[in-house]
Amino acid sequence: MHDEDAASDTDGEVLLTPLLMLKDSDATSKVEYVVGGEQLVGASRDLAAALIADDAMVVACGKSAVLDRWRLRRDGGPSSSGAQLEAVKAFVSIGFGTPGAPKLVDHVQGHVAELLWHRIISERISCRDGRTLVEAPPIKADALEPGGDGLVVYADASGTLVFRLWEIKKHDSAAGVSKTINRAAKQLRRRGHYYLAKLAGPATLSAEGALGELYDGMVDFWFERSPKAGVGVSVGASLEHRPRNSNTFKSLGAQFPDFPAGGQTESIVVAIPDFPEFAERVKEIVWSGL
Repeated sequence: MHDEDAASDTDGEVLLTPLLMLKDSDATSKVEYVVGGEQLVGASRDLAAALIADDAMVVACGKSAVLDRWRLRRDGGPSSSGAQLEAVKAFVSIGFGTPGAPKLVDHVQGHVAELLWHRIISERISCRDGRTLVEAPPIKADALEPGGDGLVVYADASGTLVFRLWEIKKHDSAAGVSKTINRAAKQLRRRGHYYLAKLAGPATLSAEGALGELYDGMVDFWFERSPKAGVGVSVGASLEHRPRNSNTFKSLGAQFPDFPAGGQTESIVVAIPDFPEFAERVKEIVWSGL
């Protein structure tokens, strides 16, 4: 996984990845991983929170005019009123609740962990094993909805389409983050086929050509442990839980020994100073659009 050298791309879009200063795993690790976020403070932290808050509302609103209404208020414009305000509240409440009826802290933190993952994956255009990003479908607007957390499609170095099924967690336990990675890996092993069925089935209605064929065969590829399949675990956590070495990720490889190729098992840990406070700041920004 590669990070960028600047905070924006050639089109001027602000990127999250450089702010996190992601560091790659060493070449000897069976599980390909990155760890970052340790220095996310000050202006960079504020910018990251604003990016994630905006992403949250894009996921919730799609192309609805409510998104523009929310952004106008967030940026200091007048608040909506009447039915238009109630509509904004409806979309905001999906992931975060409202000031009068907030979502549980755990749910907000889990949602922010998923949003961080999706940003990183969407900005990672190329991978160390030669894969290039084809598509990263949006995450769920509500982290509590049952089903898979994330699915990503790549073209490998030969042009063959492959996929990675991800499980995303937040970690705030006194135990090491390896415990959370192990729990997520076991969950993928037990229920990955179910998650894929829910994600891939609807996608076959619109995907065509090679992409449609990949979605059509995903569950088969999963059970076959095909080279086209792979898994990932991403965790959002506070700085004190950052992984110390590759042993943190060994359980992912142990749960999926039939995915031996480089990049078939991968992980992301975003370990930032005071992750709960960061998630709270994202929520505050989302609520500022009411």
